[in-house]
Amino acid sequence: MSDLKLSYYPYQLLFKFPFKIAHGVRDSTDVIFLRLECGDFIGWGEATLPPYLQESQRSVVDFLSGLDISIIKFPLDPAAVFAQLDNAYFGNMAAKAALDMALWNLKSAIENKSVGNLLGITSTKFPLNTYTVGVCGLDEMALKINDATENSFELFKVKLNGKDDEEMIRNFRNLCHKPFAVDVNQGWKSVEEATEKINWLKDQGCILVEQPLNKGAVEDMKLLKSISVLPLYADESCQRLGDIETLREGFHGVNIKLMKCGGISEAIKMIARAKQLELKVLIGCMSESSVGCTAAAHLSPLADYADLDGPYLISNNPFTGVLVDQGRISLAPLVATASLGS
Repeated sequence: MSDLKLSYYPYQLLFKFPFKIAHGVRDSTDVIFLRLECGDFIGWGEATLPPYLQESQRSVVDFLSGLDISIIKFPLDPAAVFAQLDNAYFGNMAAKAALDMALWNLKSAIENKSVGNLLGITSTKFPLNTYTVGVCGLDEMALKINDATENSFELFKVKLNGKDDEEMIRNFRNLCHKPFAVDVNQGWKSVEEATEKINWLKDQGCILVEQPLNKGAVEDMKLLKSISVLPLYADESCQRLGDIETLREGFHGVNIKLMKCGGISEAIKMIARAKQLELKVLIGCMSESSVGCTAAAHLSPLADYADLDGPYLISNNPFTGVLVDQGRISLAPLVATASLGS
């Protein structure tokens, strides 16, 4: 087998529309694309770096440039590499995710099998994929809904911030009658507020609520789950495999993201444990390009829902890959379509 070569490319993904959530608003996301080359075979990975993560392009470059890639042996075992790095380095989850997905992508190319096949995923049933509508006014919302409809989305995720919630949902309902979930990003302040809003949201046709309260409000979430008329999914509360065990009493489901847990190798373990605990699973993203979202999409037959809309939210995606077809995830080969620089 030829020598393995690793290279990386800083890039900035630009949103089609300003992306506003309870944490703030932004119009771009810094990323690092990682390329592994072995002979004629190439594997791609992506570290996506929204400002609320404890990582930056600099930290990812420092991590990758300091790696001894001789730890990567053939035949490739991405899970073993991830375990070794995770034990050796604290944090750096997005950087680890980029390397992990690149290893799985490369192994897929070398063995001429899909990542799903390599992982033993036999289901060909793909879940509905949400289109995210950030906090915005009526006119901007109309543009977003039109964009989603043109791309065959059948399910929406509406971001709420605790301040403009009723206006957001009324505007959405005036423009669209498709089913929707909401993501509060810890924006509600009490069980009482959450209960009142959840009851109202159910009447509006909402199907689930993501991260209603602060991730530290463990006891409040247990109480809220016991009285909630809608399923509650953990996002900020669910980072790594070790978190899954603690979430059953406070949530009905979990949002698993490669950037949070370090990649495919840990995400599939998280899914398995969630299912053992009878938790629903949503495979999410942090507005990645087609690289990150395609990597996560290979896991989506194991999920109840997907939120892998990143490629549809950005205007300068330098790859093609996962698609939405009649509202559902549709896998497609990952292909670089633009130069990332030297």
